[in-house]
Amino acid sequence: MQAAMRESGGDADPALLGSVVIRTVPPWLGRLWTSGTDAMTIRNVIFASPSALDRIDDGDALVLLTHEAVHVEQWRRYGFVGFLRRYIGDYLRGRAIGLPHSAAYRAIRFEREAVERSERR
Repeated sequence: MQAAMRESGGDADPALLGSVVIRTVPPWLGRLWTSGTDAMTIRNVIFASPSALDRIDDGDALVLLTHEAVHVEQWRRYGFVGFLRRYIGDYLRGRAIGLPHSAAYRAIRFEREAVERSERR
């Protein structure tokens, strides 16, 4: 993954990438995903769908890997409680003001940061 990030010009801290683990999403977690979810990061583990793993193996997932590497940085920066409090809090605030799920998800500050940094090229 680190080599892929270097080649892509990814915007994540390369020092963090060596400790990242990529795993297939377990069934219990996959049941919680909404349609179109490719990956989810919990601390330093990226859980990826089978199709996302195929793209990663083929070297065709640089934007996805950069996005998830930004989440690894966020987990490190804020810690377990701090990350979850901000992430879930942002989502719940969006829902409380009437945003539908997809809009509330896109309004999460950590998601906005990951999208912005992963789309830099």
